[in-house]
Amino acid sequence: MTAVQEFLKAPPLTVSMDDIRAAFTRPHLPSPHYFTDQQLPEQMPEHKYRPAAVLIPLFTCPQDDCIKVLLTQRALHMRNHPGQIAFPGGKHDPNDASIQYTALRETLEEVGLAPDCFELLGELHEYCTISGFCIKPVVAELTRHSELSLCRDEVESVHWVPLNYLLNPANYRTRSKHIGNTERSFLEVEYDGIRIWGATAGILCGLYEHLAHYQSL
Repeated sequence: MTAVQEFLKAPPLTVSMDDIRAAFTRPHLPSPHYFTDQQLPEQMPEHKYRPAAVLIPLFTCPQDDCIKVLLTQRALHMRNHPGQIAFPGGKHDPNDASIQYTALRETLEEVGLAPDCFELLGELHEYCTISGFCIKPVVAELTRHSELSLCRDEVESVHWVPLNYLLNPANYRTRSKHIGNTERSFLEVEYDGIRIWGATAGILCGLYEHLAHYQSL
């Protein structure tokens, strides 16, 4: 059974912000990289990957004490992945001080939230994509909420999605599509009219696995 099949059969998780903080004080799972397409590691050697980072911003809504995840919809006119739901993030610039800096810089550029709005909680394993990127997901708590300022060249809209919904594998399914002559599989989850799939859904699966590993200890 693949990791994705195991994920789809797993029980839902309910976590608090304290649980999340504690989970990132524990060691990672042994896998060095995360893939939802099991063919990908054989066809794309690691040395070809380009480094990138995304931020997974978590915010506890004071009205209902619900932890929500900030996701963006990419601008509809973009050449790559127009309209796709994603985490704030992008390619690592050689001038960036660290991969964490990349995630924070891209978040500021895309949605206007400054680095001092966040407390970094930890990181997930890299997620490797068919487009040749090795993405480092950085998990952060939004501790100072300020007004969003969207970069319309890159971001069409933003969406706050309840974390517990995204930590319920029953809400996910697998899909496939042909890219060239190869059929590729990916995870997909829908919420309130938005479709989260591909790398973003795969990274959420990785977040689930990390938190579930902590709860099993």
